[in-house]
Amino acid sequence: MTDSLEIKQRLQTCKSKEETFKTLVMLSKTIERLAGPDKSDENQVKGCESAVWLLEYKEGEVCHFRADSDAKLMRGVLVAILSLVNGKTKAQIQAMDLKAELAELNLSSYLTTSRTNGVLAILSFIQAR
Repeated sequence: MTDSLEIKQRLQTCKSKEETFKTLVMLSKTIERLAGPDKSDENQVKGCESAVWLLEYKEGEVCHFRADSDAKLMRGVLVAILSLVNGKTKAQIQAMDLKAELAELNLSSYLTTSRTNGVLAILSFIQAR
């Protein structure tokens, strides 16, 4: 997976909705898809327009997340979100202003109101884990 700085730079250079769309589609191809059993109700993020599943596992104090969606563009957004939180401790994640971090990724041209609500649900889900 690409690191958060590289993803941030790619998304910040997008000058149009079409460029953002193409970048998210490209990012969506880098996510490791979840297997059927991982797509359980327990792992599903409620409040998303698309179906989104999120799993967390830890190596000591360090958190790692895997995610998937039935929507290609949302998978691209998930790659961006996970790049912000993977490899951090729970305390670091909870101390982050994930909304501000995400705002720096220049996704406003892509995110409709309902998609924004879904992304906020994903951020809450991550910080609550």
